[in-house]
Amino acid sequence: MEIELGPIPSHENVRHNAYWSRVGIDTRLKIDDVDINSYKAHLKDCENNPTIGFLAKKEYITGKPMNYPFHARRNMRALERQPEIDTLQKIIKSNINDMYHNTKHIRKYAIDKGRVLLDSVEPIKKYSVLEKILLMAKRFV
Repeated sequence: MEIELGPIPSHENVRHNAYWSRVGIDTRLKIDDVDINSYKAHLKDCENNPTIGFLAKKEYITGKPMNYPFHARRNMRALERQPEIDTLQKIIKSNINDMYHNTKHIRKYAIDKGRVLLDSVEPIKKYSVLEKILLMAKRFV
């Protein structure tokens, strides 16, 4: 007898990798190979689909305050010193510049301000004149 669980959302694996990355970062213990592998998996998700990867990063890693902020900064610096993670971050940065050359600042603004979430999109709020000027200025900087 088989039990069907139904369709799994396409971004559930991305959430899983981001969640376990946060668990490895936000601990008093130093990072180990499991933490490095989970963060590499999260960065590979960001490489395959940057928007969904960064939404998961905002929701799980950077969007919530850390329980151990000093240890989290230490672990994050240790992760970023790993050569394979450094190369993945460079690849992600070049992919974003290639794919979203004109809209990368607007995407970053929408993700940072919480206008777009993994499960839903907030209703459109009118941008103020100052916000429009800032978005246009970021494009040329």
